[in-house]
Amino acid sequence: MELKNSHNNNRKSKIIHRNIGIETLRMFLCFRIVLLHYYSSNNDYILKMKRNRFQVSCFFFISFYFLYPTISQRNIQKLKIRLERLLIPYLIYPITNWIINNLMFLLIKFNRYNRLLTIKDIKTQFIIGRGIYGIASLWFHFNLIIFTLLFFISFSLIKNYCLIFFQILAIISYNIQYSQINYLFFKQYTENIWMSVGNLIETLPIAIFSISLASIKFHDILSNNRKKCFVFSFLFLNFLSNYQVFEYLRGFSSTGIKHIFSSLFLFSFFYLIPLEILHLKLLLFIKQLTQYTQGIYCLHFIFQYYMRLKFEKKGSFVGCIVLYIISYLTSCIGYNICSKSKLKLLFI
Repeated sequence: MELKNSHNNNRKSKIIHRNIGIETLRMFLCFRIVLLHYYSSNNDYILKMKRNRFQVSCFFFISFYFLYPTISQRNIQKLKIRLERLLIPYLIYPITNWIINNLMFLLIKFNRYNRLLTIKDIKTQFIIGRGIYGIASLWFHFNLIIFTLLFFISFSLIKNYCLIFFQILAIISYNIQYSQINYLFFKQYTENIWMSVGNLIETLPIAIFSISLASIKFHDILSNNRKKCFVFSFLFLNFLSNYQVFEYLRGFSSTGIKHIFSSLFLFSFFYLIPLEILHLKLLLFIKQLTQYTQGIYCLHFIFQYYMRLKFEKKGSFVGCIVLYIISYLTSCIGYNICSKSKLKLLFI
C-alpha cells in the first residue's frame, strides 16, 4: 500500500511540475480562439468576450516564458526540438489542406474555395504564414518561428546586453504602434500581409516582456507570494474585463500594452491555482483534456467552414463547443495513430 501511494505521489509530482494550471490556461485560450473564429450570433456577453482578443497574446507570453532557458543557455538541442514542434504543423497542415481541397474539387467539383488551389497559393502560405487559400491561423506559428530564431541568434551573439537591447526594441515597437505608423503602413496591403507581417511589431513586445520576466524567475516570485498574487491577479482580471482601462487603438490583433497586462495576470492566476489538492485521477483527466491544443488550434480552422455549410450559417455557442470537441477528438485519434512518428507533433 505504501509503495502504491509513493508511486501515485511521484506521478502527481510530475504532473504538478509541468504546472497543470498553465496547461489548463492553454485549453481555455484555445476555446476562446474557437469562439473568436466561429461564433457569429448576437449574444451581447459573448460578443464582448470576442472583442477582448487577448488569447493569442497570452499564447505568445506562455510560449516565450518557457523558451527563456533554451535561449539563455544557448541550448541547440532544445532549439531543434522547438523548431520541430513549430515547423511540422506549419508545413504539413497547408500541404494536407491543399491536397484535400484539390481532390474534392476534382472529384465532386466543390471545395472550400470553389476552385483548384495552385502552387502559388501554398507558396504564399509558407512565405508569410497566411494565405487567402490556406490556413490563416498559421500566422501564429510564422511569428513564433521568426522570434525564436531572432532571440536565439541574438542571445548567442550579444550575450550580456541582449535583454537590454530587446527591451529598448519593445519600447520602439510600442512607439510605432501608438503613433499608428505600423497600422497605417501595413493596412494598405492585403489582409494576409498585415495579419502576419504587420502583427510582428505588435507581438514582439509581448515576447520580450515574457522572456524578461522569465530571466528574473517570475514564477518563483509568484510561488513565494502565492495568496497575495492569486487574489490580486483575480481582482485585476475582473477589473480589466469590466472596465475600459486602456484607450482603443487601431491595429491588427495584439495592439497596445493592454495585451501584456491581460497575459501577465492570466498567466499568474492560472499558474497559482492550487490544483495540487486534487486527486491524482482528476489531475490525469485534466492533463488528458489539455493535451491537444496544437491540433485544436490548427484543425478547428479547417472544420469551421464545413460546420457552417452543413449545420449553421451563424455560429452559436453550442456550435463552438461542438467544433472544439470535434477538433479535440480528431487530434486525439491523429496523435494515437502517429504516436511513434514525429507527425504526432501535429496534434500536441
